[in-house]
Amino acid sequence: MSDRPPILSVENVSVDFSLGRGRPLRAVDDVSFALRPGEVLGVVGESGSGKSTLGRVVAGFQRPSAGQVRYPTPSGDLAPRPADHPRGHRDVQMIFQESAMALSPRLPVWRLVGEAIEPNLTTWPAGRRSQVAELRDRVAPQLERAGLSAASFLDKRPAELSGGEKQRVAIARALATSPVAMVCDESVSALDVSVRAIVLNLFRRLSQEEGIALLFITHDISVVTHLADRAAVMYHGRVVESGTPREIVDHPGDDYTRMLIDAVPSLEQS
Repeated sequence: MSDRPPILSVENVSVDFSLGRGRPLRAVDDVSFALRPGEVLGVVGESGSGKSTLGRVVAGFQRPSAGQVRYPTPSGDLAPRPADHPRGHRDVQMIFQESAMALSPRLPVWRLVGEAIEPNLTTWPAGRRSQVAELRDRVAPQLERAGLSAASFLDKRPAELSGGEKQRVAIARALATSPVAMVCDESVSALDVSVRAIVLNLFRRLSQEEGIALLFITHDISVVTHLADRAAVMYHGRVVESGTPREIVDHPGDDYTRMLIDAVPSLEQS
């Protein structure tokens, strides 16, 4: 994996917010890293550490105050997003903690996922049965990739889904755009333990078998040890420690990292 060229590059990114009266808040401070195909980078830190802001920058929803993110181009090179580019980036999809908030309760699953395939779906005139049937056929494999039976879930609405099923619908919708990377922002923290394991295994399969890179943001360092290839610990907007999860857990070099480890009593450190 380390020999493959990066598909995304974050270069000296900083993000400043104004607190009013000229008081700035630096939420992200000079962060750099690259992601390669199939690689999982775990970003760990408490609330307020800057990790979610970093994720929004990578996904294209927040412009950095300094530095840049370079994305894939049709030629295979990496280039910064143009200044007039709309919010978000189709090649980098974001999976949030509360996926239900992004799912319209009025729409069936095939529509929710289908809108990622056909962005103009909402303007289709009524009665386009052949196009609808074709779109349903295109949605079905995306649900299967996310571990959901198309026959069972195409026509369900969000109210009929469990928390884990909603999260997998959100993942299916992201997969429908053929992303090279996903930003997963606390995307399993609201799930029950058993369901969390299912979704984590899904993320692992997508990275290992399909080569999708993951920026996995979490406050729980134990999750990172099971999923990530590399880890970065963030504190007050800065990366204070990085390395393999095992190196960081076994030999933490920063007091803040030790605090995160001590906050997980069941974390195996042998």
